[in-house]
Amino acid sequence: MDLNKIHYFFKAAELKNFTKAADECHIAQTTMSKYIATLEQELDMQLFIREHKNLILTSQGQKFYDGMKDIALQYQELCRQIHRNTANELHIGVVTTDYTDFKIIESFEKKYPSVSISYVFSDERKMLYDLQSSKLDALICPDMLEFYHSIKEQIEDVSLASIKVSLVCSKELINKYHTVENVIKNVPFITKADETGYHQFIKEEIYKQFHQAFNETIIVKEFPKQLLLLRLSHGFSVLPIEEVNTNENLVAFEISNQFKETEKLIYLKNNQSKSLKLLLNHINENKCLL
Repeated sequence: MDLNKIHYFFKAAELKNFTKAADECHIAQTTMSKYIATLEQELDMQLFIREHKNLILTSQGQKFYDGMKDIALQYQELCRQIHRNTANELHIGVVTTDYTDFKIIESFEKKYPSVSISYVFSDERKMLYDLQSSKLDALICPDMLEFYHSIKEQIEDVSLASIKVSLVCSKELINKYHTVENVIKNVPFITKADETGYHQFIKEEIYKQFHQAFNETIIVKEFPKQLLLLRLSHGFSVLPIEEVNTNENLVAFEISNQFKETEKLIYLKNNQSKSLKLLLNHINENKCLL
């Protein structure tokens, strides 16, 4: 039995649906079904009663679920203890790629060259799960995003950088619509954030300053695609000013300090490896670099 995959069974039992469970675990539905079938064969017992698209735990399945929950927690805690004793590695998930100039981390790498830092760029939900599973030590993300608020009581955070952002569009759009207000009125807002709360915040703050509201939002997954759509005049964005200066056909408009982003390093309160503690101490000692 692979304890690293037992969460497939937990999700199936909790969501009562293989398709939904597979989606939550970022695997194919056929992979989920095959895993459960293999698990039932290994245990020589039926774990689920299948009724149309719904799943119901059998009495044996319920006992297995309750017992394995405790075992899985003990296993995760053991992994965390072992992980905390690893002094020379840091695994950091990066939720945003809009801004990557973290001087505080650069200075840490120079001061502690023996600590190997690896960066992971992936789906927000997967990285949050990996943080909870001790596969990642910490995540870097903007304070405006809310994807981690479901476990807010389990985490702590520290600021890495305060970022000045601007409203950005192509020069062609300004030539066509003449004013930034008309650009906002006529083209979509392009963003990588898929949280409706963030979209509403942007809409309200833009309206306060420019007295115009955008009617459509385009969500993209990668920052290069966002820049491409901007250069092709398919909309406008709110971006760090540093990213605009290197693109000749883009123009930036100053916006209020309400849009200022703070990049955070978030981590679990009860899961701090020696390397992470080194990084946190370095950040606290060098706040002037933030």
